Amino acid sequence: MARINVFLKDDLLKAVDSEAAQAGTNRSALIQAALAAYLENQRKAREEAESQRRMDDACKRMDVIAEKLGAWDPVSIIREFRDTRYGGAPRTRRRARVAGRS
Repeated sequence: MARINVFLKDDLLKAVDSEAAQAGTNRSALIQAALAAYLENQRKAREEAESQRRMDDACKRMDVIAEKLGAWDPVSIIREFRDTRYGGAPRTRRRARVAGRS
């Protein structure tokens, strides 16, 4: 394990010592845990920012495609596909009766 020197303000050091005493640990262990938590939070924040950037980019690309397509009715296209797939009129399924309902 590496050893480092860190300069802390007196009031911060007192707070660290107080927290370490309350946690039943020593100053070094508390600072290690705090740094590990900080670095993990930073990593997660970077990953979330990258994920958001990718989603924003995908939305922009979808908007460009929508502009190129113009106005269209997706429902009619889905119905046409469904009807031709099943060879005519759409299939209907009977719903099962739920006990207590008429």
